[in-house]
Amino acid sequence: MSVLYSHFCDGFRRAIAKRTYSERRVGAELKFPLVKQDGTAAEPEVLDALWIYLGEHGWTATIDRLSGKVVGARIAGPYNDSLASCETGYCKTEFSLAHVGNLFELKKSVNALRELLRPFADRHSVRFLGYGIQPVTPPSGALLFKKERSSFWDKAVPSNSHIPPEQGDDVHLFTINAGSHVHVSVGMDEATDAVNVLNGLAGPQIALAAHSPVWQGKPDARYVCVNEKLWDWWKPAASRCGVPERAFVDLKDYVRTIENLVPIYVKRNGGPVLLPHFRTFGDYYKSEETVGRSLDGRAVALVPQLEDIRTHNTCYWYTARISQYYTVENRAFDQQPPGELVCAAALTLGLLSALDESRSLVAGHVWSELRDTREAACRDGLHGKTVSLSLAELASDMLAVARRGLAQRGLGEEHFLEPLEQRLCAKVCPADRAITLFQQGGVAGLVDQLAL
Repeated sequence: MSVLYSHFCDGFRRAIAKRTYSERRVGAELKFPLVKQDGTAAEPEVLDALWIYLGEHGWTATIDRLSGKVVGARIAGPYNDSLASCETGYCKTEFSLAHVGNLFELKKSVNALRELLRPFADRHSVRFLGYGIQPVTPPSGALLFKKERSSFWDKAVPSNSHIPPEQGDDVHLFTINAGSHVHVSVGMDEATDAVNVLNGLAGPQIALAAHSPVWQGKPDARYVCVNEKLWDWWKPAASRCGVPERAFVDLKDYVRTIENLVPIYVKRNGGPVLLPHFRTFGDYYKSEETVGRSLDGRAVALVPQLEDIRTHNTCYWYTARISQYYTVENRAFDQQPPGELVCAAALTLGLLSALDESRSLVAGHVWSELRDTREAACRDGLHGKTVSLSLAELASDMLAVARRGLAQRGLGEEHFLEPLEQRLCAKVCPADRAITLFQQGGVAGLVDQLAL
């Protein structure tokens, strides 16, 4: 425990030492379904063309260590690089925008990205969608974007509860979902509170932002936020996704919880080595030397390394977590409609800028019922309820805190919350409009209205 905790503390100290600023920074991971004009998944060759196109506009190619192929691109930002890649699927592009100091700068970055992608989309007759899931093509192994990070999960933790074996593995559910994740810089002393706040308020965040009801060519019969439910349907994610079973007491408690998760893999010589014989990561890390398994089944001698902690820290998917970059990462949002791509960052930054008040809001409710709001939100959006909580009422309290948090920054950023406030007032989330678009114009109407 002491080694892992020390590693986290050292990570925060290094991250803070690199910062040349005093105010919070905010970054966005924007994932977009990449589709043909009929809404089906774009071809892999389109991605090859995208990397070339970005290279022509000043980006530098990213090479995958396992395959040796180009799998993305990067370009320098004021504090860190912006990254372009595909996550698990060919049809799920991801743009991690360089961190900036305020929401106005983030809006500029988002607008610049849209302008950059527009000529490419027109040239190749494809569309990047401000939407939370691939609307037509079903998940399968055929959509897998093969690179180091995505190449081994079906071998490490096989599962076929939702995808038949002949079509792949349940991990291939994640070839089609598209979220809007937010990173905010925090101090070590406030990281645990920030994680608790964003996890505790997962339900109202999802209720405001749900935007993945149409997939596999039709509206889902049960959920307006299918994107989030994919994590529940992937059995290996049990106990390591969604809202944790309890709030964390402090950073030591957070680290202890992560240490007690089953380990998945470590990296050696550019590739994954699986760890099938350990009950917890702590058990693995305490072993002086042990044996793992390569993807082809060979035994691999292992001596635990500090880098293994960093790898393990990417193998759980709570709604909010401490990232490998020692930011707090908020993963609650589906991708939002094209004109509203900054609202996820606005809500996250507002809540963390009023952290004491946000913490009091969460503390005023029973944690187990806050956990239940996540399921209610995925099912019914702003109309969701639990035994004693209304998602609309909780969302109203949350937005009020976030608005005060942004106001405290004194920059006039509060207006970036207006799309969320308008949704609350009308008691509709983007999923409601997506269903209407589909009913009125089919997939073509959805693609036309949600294309960047």
